[in-house]
Formats: sequence, structure tokens, C-alpha cells
Amino acid sequence: MDHRKRIIPVVILVLLALGGYYLYSTNRLPFVSTASTFADSVSGFIEGEEISIAAEVGGRIEIVVVEEGASVIKGQELVRLERATLDAQIAQAQAALGTAQAQLAQVKAGARAEDIRQAEAALAQTVAQRDGAKRAFENASAVRDTPQELDVRIAMADAQLKAAKFQIEIAQANAITARTRVDAVGGVDQVRVEGKALVNAWWAAEAALQAAQANYNGAQKTLELLNNMKAQPLTLNPQVDAAKAQYESAVAAVSIAQARLDATKAGPTKEQVNVAEAAVKQAEAALGVLQVQSSKMTLKSPVDGIVTRRVAHSGEIAAPNAALLTIANLETVKLTIYVPETQIGQIKIGDTVLIQVDSFPGKVFQGKVIFIASQAEFTPRNVQTKTERVNTVFAVKVQIPNPQMELKPGMPADAALK
Repeated sequence: MDHRKRIIPVVILVLLALGGYYLYSTNRLPFVSTASTFADSVSGFIEGEEISIAAEVGGRIEIVVVEEGASVIKGQELVRLERATLDAQIAQAQAALGTAQAQLAQVKAGARAEDIRQAEAALAQTVAQRDGAKRAFENASAVRDTPQELDVRIAMADAQLKAAKFQIEIAQANAITARTRVDAVGGVDQVRVEGKALVNAWWAAEAALQAAQANYNGAQKTLELLNNMKAQPLTLNPQVDAAKAQYESAVAAVSIAQARLDATKAGPTKEQVNVAEAAVKQAEAALGVLQVQSSKMTLKSPVDGIVTRRVAHSGEIAAPNAALLTIANLETVKLTIYVPETQIGQIKIGDTVLIQVDSFPGKVFQGKVIFIASQAEFTPRNVQTKTERVNTVFAVKVQIPNPQMELKPGMPADAALK
């Protein structure tokens, strides 16, 4: 109990001290006057840091959102430039990026099953053409070397042609049947896992049809060649040479078709992927440039403050880097005072300065000295002091926090140095 009695007076004294400090700092003590504090003060004018608002890119002004004297906050929109053309360019760049991304995905995914099927069918066709050309070359050579066997070979070639035609008819029927089965389950695009075998069977039937057609064409050429040899025996050597050339060409075609099939199955090369990725990066960069330009078409306030000057109007052309508005930053203001030579030695950087303005009688603001001129000058004509003017003074700048933005540029102020 005694312990509590000793604590209570201490708490009361602390509360009284805090209350007294608050009343003193806010100039609310009825028995304390600031008149004596500012009896020998120096004067100046409140200054705000002015910021010019200019467009980095030129364009026609769509709208100016603020007027002179308006209070603005950081990030608030001030001026907007027309951007219809830029929006169209951005849409075009976005489409180009989408195309590049799709091409990259396609390259990375590799060949489709349809591409592989077409490559296999092309290989089968060239192989059949090669085999037919080989038989034609062999037959031409044999007829030239043994003319008495020409009639036998013509008969054999005619039989081979008829057999090849029959194979085409069978292959056509198989292909039609396989296609009908695929259509019955909804077509290639709608086939589920269980229908993949039907699709593969159809593709195989189509490849067999192409091979049968190529075999038929080869047999037909062979028969025509033999008949020509029988009708014109003196042309045997040129015909043999022509058949040999066709065979060698067919062999080369098989090699090319096989290489294409191998490349299709192997998928994209590293170089192809790199090219597609580079195209995507290029499209992204082009879109990024346009988006940056788009962001610069809207001018926003970089600070809290007041619009002190406006020269821009809707419909006008804004030139790059030409000032459209001027904003005074009022979060922190400055007061330039001129201290007589006799008092300058009592001031140093960081000293606290008490300030009063006529707009808020009785209220005291606090600032700090941030600059002291190193050279004296004559007292400016527009500076009025409450004390006797002296000929030479030193310019001193005081920085004043202004969170409520009560202090405005141009306000006369009196400063008392502590």
C-alpha cells in the first residue's frame, strides 16, 4: 500500500509535465506569449519546390484534368494524351507475340502424326517408283542383250500391269472401308483412344493405295518401253540409257524421302528451337516498347502539392519535354531568411528555427537550418524585418515540414532563431 502511495505522485507529475509540454509546443499556454520570442525576428517568404510536368513523347492532348490552384496528391492523373493509334499498334504487337508463341510451341511439340504419315506415304511411293524403274531398266537391258525374249517379256509386263491394276482396286476398297470406319466414330478430330487403331488402319490403307498406284505406273512404263523396243529395235541402246537414268533418279528420290521421314520423326533441332525462341523475344520486346510509350501518354503527379501554373489545353499538340503544368511540392517547404552579419555567428546547420505566418496567428511552426551562405550580400528590397535594417546580411535557408500543407508559397513568415 505504501508503495502505491509513492508511485501516484510520480505519475501525476509525469502527466503534468507531458501536458505542459503539449500546451507549450502548441502555443496554448495562457501565461506564455510568443511575442517576446519573435520580438527580434527576421522575415522572408515561404517557398515551395516547383516541378515541371512535361510529356516524354509528343501527341495531341485529350484532356487536362486539373486547373491552376488545385491541390493534387502523388500519383493523381494530370494530363492524358490521345492514344488511339498507339492502342492499335499494341493490339497488332500482341497478335504478333501470340503468333510467335504458337510457332514456338509447335516447334517444341515436334511433328504431328499426320505429318509423319504423309512422310511415310511419300517414302513408300518413291520406293515403289524406284522398284518399277529398276525392273524397266533390267528388262530394257535384257531385251537389248537377248532380243528373242522380247515377246516373253512383253507378255510378262502385260500380266504385271494387270496384276498392279487389280492391286489398286483392292487398295482402293480397303481405303474406303477404313475411312468409313473412321467417319463412323466421329472423324479424325473426334476419335478417342479406342479409335486410334481405326485411324492408323486408314492411314496404312491410304499408303498401300499410293504404293499400288506407283507400282501400276511403273508396270505401265515397262510395258510401253518393251512395246517401243519391239516396234523400233534400233533404239534399244538409247532406251536402255533412258531407263537407267530414270532408275538412278528414283534411287535418289528414295534417299531424299527417307531423310525427310527421319527428320520428321526426330523432331525439331536445337537451332530451330533457338530461332523460334528468338522470334518470341523479339515480339515481346516490340510489345514492351509500345507499352512503355502507352504508360507515358498519361502524366501523373510525382508529389503532393498545388498546381501553380497551367499552360496546356485539350486539343493542343504537346511537344516532347515541353512543360505543360507546374506543381509546387508542399510536403516540405523552405523559408529563405536574411540574418544580419552581427547574428550569423550564432547559427549553424541543423539549428531549430521557430516560424510564424500571418495566416495562422499564434501558431508556431518549426524548421531546421539546411543552408548558410558563405558570402554576405545587401539586404533584398522585398525583405522587411521587425528590427533595424542593416546593410549586409547572409542568406539562410530553413526547411519546414508541412504535412497538413498549411504553408503556401508566397506567404510572408517571421523566423526566430533559438
